[in-house]
Amino acid sequence: MYSKIGKVFLLLVLFFLLACSKEVENGVSYQLAQKRAQTLTNIHYHLYFDVPNKLDKSITGRVEIEFEISELYDLPLDFRGADSALINVTSNYRQLNLSLNNGHIIIPKGYLQNGQNKISIDFIAGDASLNRKEDFLYSLLVPDRASTVFPCFDQPDLKATFNLTLQTPKSWKAVSNSPLANYMETDSSAVWIFDKTYPISTYLFAFTAGKFNATTGKVLGQKVTIYHRENDSAKLNRNVNQIFKLHESAITWLEEYTGIGYPFQKLDIILIPDFQYSGMEHPGTIYYRDSRILLDENPSVDQVLRRANLIAHEVSHQWFGNLVTMKWFNDVWLKEVFAGLMADKIVNPQFPNVNHALRFLLSHYPAAYSVDRTIGANPVRQKLDNLLFAGTLYGDIIYHKAPIALMQMELKLGSPLFREGVRQYLNKYAYANAGWPELVKIFDEISSENVSRWSKKWIESKGMPVINYDLSNDKLVFNQDDKWLPMKFDVLIPTVSGYKNLPVDLKRQTSEVKLPNDFIKSQKVIINQNGIGYGFFHSNYNEITLIPPKNLMFNDVARASFYVNLHEVFLNHLVDNDTYFRYLLAALQEEVNPLVRSYLLGNIETVWWRFFNNANRTVLAETLENTLANLYNNSKLPVDERKPILDTYFKVAFTEKAISTMEKTWEKQADINGITLSETDFINLSFELAVRNVNQADSILLIQEERIKNPDRLSKFKFVRRAATPNVAIRDDFFASLANPANRRPEPWVAQGLRYFFHPLREEHSFKYLQPALDLLPEIQKTNDIFFPKIWLDNVLAGFNSPAATRIVTDWLNKHPNISPNLKNKMLQSADLLFRAADAHKLNTD
Repeated sequence: MYSKIGKVFLLLVLFFLLACSKEVENGVSYQLAQKRAQTLTNIHYHLYFDVPNKLDKSITGRVEIEFEISELYDLPLDFRGADSALINVTSNYRQLNLSLNNGHIIIPKGYLQNGQNKISIDFIAGDASLNRKEDFLYSLLVPDRASTVFPCFDQPDLKATFNLTLQTPKSWKAVSNSPLANYMETDSSAVWIFDKTYPISTYLFAFTAGKFNATTGKVLGQKVTIYHRENDSAKLNRNVNQIFKLHESAITWLEEYTGIGYPFQKLDIILIPDFQYSGMEHPGTIYYRDSRILLDENPSVDQVLRRANLIAHEVSHQWFGNLVTMKWFNDVWLKEVFAGLMADKIVNPQFPNVNHALRFLLSHYPAAYSVDRTIGANPVRQKLDNLLFAGTLYGDIIYHKAPIALMQMELKLGSPLFREGVRQYLNKYAYANAGWPELVKIFDEISSENVSRWSKKWIESKGMPVINYDLSNDKLVFNQDDKWLPMKFDVLIPTVSGYKNLPVDLKRQTSEVKLPNDFIKSQKVIINQNGIGYGFFHSNYNEITLIPPKNLMFNDVARASFYVNLHEVFLNHLVDNDTYFRYLLAALQEEVNPLVRSYLLGNIETVWWRFFNNANRTVLAETLENTLANLYNNSKLPVDERKPILDTYFKVAFTEKAISTMEKTWEKQADINGITLSETDFINLSFELAVRNVNQADSILLIQEERIKNPDRLSKFKFVRRAATPNVAIRDDFFASLANPANRRPEPWVAQGLRYFFHPLREEHSFKYLQPALDLLPEIQKTNDIFFPKIWLDNVLAGFNSPAATRIVTDWLNKHPNISPNLKNKMLQSADLLFRAADAHKLNTD
């Protein structure tokens, strides 16, 4: 009897323990986040990390978490380390013997008390999100990676203050969100004690440590330090003053626009070699990829603009995302759209000679269309059940369609009312959390417009509309498909006295605009001449006509808008590959605007590699190369405008003559007709030569390695070289190594390596690796940073345009029905050009 009772009791206990283990799922579910947000307040972290001087030694840490709780329950803390990483736990000075449960440390409610609590944990920090190198490291905790480094409440609406102490090797520097409060040294180490931060989310907590150089300047009278690892003093000196100036102008503009002063204690700038993103907006310590900020000699207008826009974007985040942070990552787009929109506004007065309407068009519309035209399109505001999948929300829709949407909303409300709503939002939720619904409510309250209804179309729906337009008596009639959007744009109407501008306001799926009495029906209407309408414009009246570029030279924006829409015409197979490509070459030769020229160069490269096969390239190569060579050698063009043309020439070179030109350029290490080439240019040139399997390609790579002076660029070169080499065995080993997550960092190195490994000229070798590359995708989503799954797919799939490759992708999707919807969408987005190229191939052979 006793034995039976004992067995039953043990089974009940086991059942209870198993039930408890299922209560908290992996990651931070929306339900868990809601519960904690309702019950936890006044959170403060005391953090200590001991960073050893050897990369193979672990970083140990201690965290003391103080908080108030209003309801007692078994409280999950987030910590995604190994079981051995959890060393010691106390709650309110009572020892606990705990192990990890699905990435959580569950504090029993019996060890908590109503009101103030203190939990202390000793742990071993995870390395991946600390991005450790031999002589430096940097934390990168967005969107939910803080819990991979230290135990915390890792959700954006549990803002907290932080006190950080770092112990590092003595020769290192350290920087964090807040100012340095104290500094001490021993014989071999340094201790850095930082002030208490303002309230921030865990994903915004940051620190950097290592062998950095420091350059100090002033921004609005305050000390700002640039931490960098660049050893080219001339390059640094060319850029440093402009870096300070761009930050100052961005802060000045934002303070005036928002009515709120710079909202954090200080500002430092960290320039990181091959940083995963272009930038990351940590309060007080903004990270940038160094190559985006430290420009080479003779940068193009587009490169200079991109740098200014990037800096303005990250500075804008100090108000939009840091001061006011979204409650949940389904509204991550909100901080990005405002940073993007503000950045565009900020950059305008800095570049008075630039056509900013043109810049907005070319910066946002092609990128937004690249996703919104696909069957994997997603709405701006997406569903998110668990923060584990927050990284899948990022992409071109939130960075590029969302700014277009808000631009249309600002047109709808008017700039003064739009600004007033933004100011109310920032003031009401300063140092707290709010999302899109809170902002919509403010706009609905202060305006007569129904922003809630507008939001359902622009923010909560997906896809770009097809906008058909036709003539009906004296009217121009617009019919949108089911993806219709309310929008404003202008058209140019041919009349007896010349072209006249006609405003269009599409409020419904079908809209009409009355034409002037002197309208000339035999001439073409130029639709969306100001470039702000969104969608694929198509007409039976305006038959698909390749308007001669000379006839479009009167208006840069109208011309660019036509080219952007023409690309959609091409992708919808309404004009064939050869005709479109020859038109692009003709347009390139006529182009006078460097931004439009840059867009044309990008489309030329896309058609060349993504839609042509080697037979097509053989026919057109000499024409392409001669066109580019004539332009980059044209001394009437400024050097900074000729450099992007030369870059494209190197990327598309196909004939022996062009490849010989590349070899001679690399051998001489000299300028080309006044165009200065940097160390990075010669590195890339050596890789392009290797991909083309020139004689002694490996010797070229070896010599190039010996030429590299910068140690960070040398490390990157050695990594990428394994993917670029003609040696098949080494390339095979390179791909095999990527199965190990540790070998998939730094991610920009991997991306460049994939670009050469899967180069279209190597399709015969790389085809067998297409499916294995796709098989790694779910693991990459779990272990790599937020943008990398899409970057991985883009670089892998760019090497293919055949129906056979299409079948592999579609078969893979059919065999993996349970991957997250957002990840599936990423696959469909990246595969869109592959699908379209295969369709074009089929149309051309039928």
